[in-house]
Formats: sequence, C-alpha cells, structure tokens
Amino acid sequence: MTGERHTARCLCGNITLEAIGPAQYTEYCHCKWCQKSSGSAFMLWAVFDKDNVRVISGELSYFQSSEKLKRGFCKNCGSSMSIHFDGNFDITLGVMDNPEPFRISRHIWNKSRIRQVCIIDELPRFEEGGA
Repeated sequence: MTGERHTARCLCGNITLEAIGPAQYTEYCHCKWCQKSSGSAFMLWAVFDKDNVRVISGELSYFQSSEKLKRGFCKNCGSSMSIHFDGNFDITLGVMDNPEPFRISRHIWNKSRIRQVCIIDELPRFEEGGA
C-alpha cells in the first residue's frame, strides 16, 4: 500500500482504521439500513478497496445486515465504522480524522430518503444503489 494515508477512530478511541490511497468514491447513502444503524437520515461513505484498509488498533465487531453486506462497529461505544461487501471496505466519513479531502460524488438509495431532508446539490441521485 502506497500513497496518501487516512485514519479513522471510533468515539471511544478503541478502534483505529487506516486507509492508504484515494477513495474509489464517496457517497451519501439514504437507505433504511444506514438510517437505522446510524440513527440519522443518511450516512456518508468513503469507499476503498479492501486491500487498502486495515485495522491498526482494536477490533471491529460485525453485524450481517443483508446477505451480501456486513457492518463494522465498536462494541464499546457503538460507533458505526465500516461496511464490507464485494471486495470493498467502506469507512463512514464521520469517523475519519480528517474528512475534508473527500469529495462526495453521488446520492444512493434516494427512494428511501427521508423527505424532510432537502438535497440542494447537483450530485447524481440513484433511486437504489449506484450505477
């Protein structure tokens, strides 16, 4: 792994993740699963190849939220940390130590968006997953 280095930590600091290189893309997810797992209207995900991310301290706990997708979280503080599927290791932008360099490229699962959430950007919107 070479290139830029990104770190992410849970609320209590027990888990630290490291991602090397740029994210493949970053997206807003408005699906019901993200809403329920975060307690928020949406989650922001930076999507990395799984080979470019590692846990450098602590241990993720997992919840299999669908047949193909499992969610990583801290069992101590409950922070939502990651999603794992199809060779990707997605990290929620909220736990990134420096989220500012990431540029969000799209909205997914727009059909599940809470209607009181107004989208004022011109980013592409997908009714379900991305293209």
